[in-house]
Amino acid sequence: MTTLDGQQLFASGPCRLTAGPWRRATQRRGLAGLDGEYLLDLGRRGREIVQAGRLQAATAAEVLAAVAQIEAVDDGGEHTLTDTHGRVFTRVVIESFEPDTPQSGRGWWCDYTLRYRQLP
Repeated sequence: MTTLDGQQLFASGPCRLTAGPWRRATQRRGLAGLDGEYLLDLGRRGREIVQAGRLQAATAAEVLAAVAQIEAVDDGGEHTLTDTHGRVFTRVVIESFEPDTPQSGRGWWCDYTLRYRQLP
């Protein structure tokens, strides 16, 4: 089960995490008298992690309460994200939370997309 700081905010429905690649920043310099170029390594930069899923509940109010719980942890601070396979992503900052409008079917549900930035 995917958790954020040990909280089971996403337990009501399925979700999928996709972690992008780490990026490395560099600068290339050419100097007079140098055959070729000089490469400055500026270090590793953050990567994007996208979580897409569905929140499910018996009533629309419960779905909206689950959305509010996720919005409450969107504080700009660093968090620890753990996926269903036990992979741990530390130093994760929520960049955006995009919930759809709750819909009814067999109960109520709401699809969402969460975008994180993992810092090196």
